[in-house]
Amino acid sequence: MQTTIIINGIIPGLNGPDGLMREHYHQANNKKARYCLLIKSQTKNKHKGKVSIDYIGYKAILMDWDNFAASFKHLGDSLVKCGVILDDNPKIVRPFRIQQIKCKRIDQRVEIIINDL
Repeated sequence: MQTTIIINGIIPGLNGPDGLMREHYHQANNKKARYCLLIKSQTKNKHKGKVSIDYIGYKAILMDWDNFAASFKHLGDSLVKCGVILDDNPKIVRPFRIQQIKCKRIDQRVEIIINDL
């Protein structure tokens, strides 16, 4: 089974005013709740075992790799909370591949592609 989820706009990384390093836990919970709504609106799939995840960012300005990889944190937690994947640990998610693609500002988004293994 394959699941594709698209989040339009920019997902914050580690740095910046709304970055993960400066975020209060209430803000984090609010983001996760919004991501859950977006995820539930796009799929009812439930992956019951090991999966691969491709995390693809379409960005007008490319991020440092560590910042971009960290931007998956709340999305991964939301995928687990919504029951799309069992867990986001390396025993379940293997491999986790990240990629950034340059695009126009209006086309910025993140695509999450989940495949059963």
